[in-house]
Amino acid sequence: MINELSALRLIEEQFQSAIECVEVGIGDDAAALRVSPGKLLLATTDCQVEDVHFRKSRITPEELARKSVAVSVSDVGAMGGVPKFILASLGFSVNEDERFLRGLIKGFKSSEEEFGVKLVGGNLSASEKLFLDVTSLGEVEPENLVRRSGALPGDAIYVSGTLGDSALGLRLLSDGKTSDEYAYLIGRHKCPRPRLALGRRLALSGAVTSMIDVSDGLLLDLERITVQQGAGARLHLSQIPISREYSERISDYTEDFFETALSGGEDYELLFTSPPARRDEVQEISRALDIDITEIGEVVSEPALTVLDPGGDEIDINRRGFIHFGN
Repeated sequence: MINELSALRLIEEQFQSAIECVEVGIGDDAAALRVSPGKLLLATTDCQVEDVHFRKSRITPEELARKSVAVSVSDVGAMGGVPKFILASLGFSVNEDERFLRGLIKGFKSSEEEFGVKLVGGNLSASEKLFLDVTSLGEVEPENLVRRSGALPGDAIYVSGTLGDSALGLRLLSDGKTSDEYAYLIGRHKCPRPRLALGRRLALSGAVTSMIDVSDGLLLDLERITVQQGAGARLHLSQIPISREYSERISDYTEDFFETALSGGEDYELLFTSPPARRDEVQEISRALDIDITEIGEVVSEPALTVLDPGGDEIDINRRGFIHFGN
């Protein structure tokens, strides 16, 4: 079992390095940070709870720490911001030891470098089950802030990357299929790639009217930037971007080829809207960053979400995404 005082000393030793914008870091009641003038502070938090978000037997401490940071900073990127700092609250059960803590620390250290953030504080607690709660602090210029609201009828709907890989990777993990042939899909689940550079470039371009990261499933998150804002969306099933690995494995689990891509969640790709006149700019950003961006539909005036098959007929959707406390 982890000892709180020795754990705190170990964490402070590993992360208490000098950085100009940190007036007070780990070791005091709160971090004191110098925030840039003329910019908005972005603050978001996201948690990973054992047996809800992960099974401890299927992920290493390093991977768990990195994923906790990745999913948190993703929200900053989805608003066009740049993540700067993180705080981590960790709840340990009697089953974790110092070796496990050192693994988490290794994951947090690598995340600092990968995502350009600095761990500046947090909290330790005893818990019946393991959890990691990461708060991300970032900044963005007021004129470059992109919100969920803002999509207008006629806007094109885009998504980056491919969809459904993470959810399928989780299914493979749950079935104990961990061989190299499943590495890509499992990697998409355990090591998500927040689209920070893409979110920033899109925001700076002024070409996007709304944006969100796909965490709970494409359909549910699309409703959040359209239906919940008083607009609607028409989605074309044939345009949903699917990876080769997904195509090869999905039939092992379901006869519905697209359901997992539409509703699976934890893709952390960017879903955004943009006026049709800005298509060339969107594709230029795609080429510049070497990130695939696919147009998958359009915003409509009626506040409803419809999905069309290749023949143009509307299809029924039974599952829209992951909702906490849902049935």
